[in-house]
Amino acid sequence: MTTTRFPTLSAGGFSAYIDFAAYEATEWGAEIYAASLFGHKTAVEAVRVRLRMGEIATLTITRNVTAHLVSPETCICRTRRTGEVTHVTVLPTPQSLSAQRFLILVRHEDDPVPRFHRVCDRLLTTPLHPSWAPWLWQWAVHSGSVQALASIGCRAWRGSVDEAALEAALQTALETRRLSISTTESVR
Repeated sequence: MTTTRFPTLSAGGFSAYIDFAAYEATEWGAEIYAASLFGHKTAVEAVRVRLRMGEIATLTITRNVTAHLVSPETCICRTRRTGEVTHVTVLPTPQSLSAQRFLILVRHEDDPVPRFHRVCDRLLTTPLHPSWAPWLWQWAVHSGSVQALASIGCRAWRGSVDEAALEAALQTALETRRLSISTTESVR
C-alpha cells in the first residue's frame, strides 16, 4: 500500500494543506494567483499572514518549489473555522479585477465556459448574450485571451481580454451567422 502525500504550502516553519491552488511556474519558482488552505488554526494563519506580507513560501507537490503571491496587496482572505481546523481562501479582491487581469477558477468537474461568460459580461462594456458563451470561450482560447495556469484541486486560467479584438471577432461571427441574436421570446 502506498500513501500519497497531500500538497502543502509552508512559510515561517508552518505548513498548511492545499485544498486548491492556481499558480504559474517561473524560472525561479512559482507565482501563486489564488489558494485555498486548511489545517491547524495556528499553521494556516501563519502561512496566510506570511503570504499576505509578500514573503516566500514553499509549495510542496512532487518536489519543493519556492513560491509567492502574485499581488499580496490586492488579495482578500476568507477564513472559516471548525474546531481546530481552519480553512482560508486567498483570492484577488474584486476591485483588482479588470478585463485585462482576471482569473477563472473551477473545480475539475465544473465547466469554465459559463463562468468565463459571467466574468466577461461583468468586466466588459460589450453586451454578450448567454447563448454566445461557448463561442466566447473558443475565441478566448484561440486568441490567447485565457492562459492555463498550473493548479492543484482545480482548473485555472489567467485572463486578459482586448475588448476591441473581441468586438471585431463578434462582428465577424454575427455577419457570417456563426452567432445570432434571438428575436423571439419563449412564451410560458
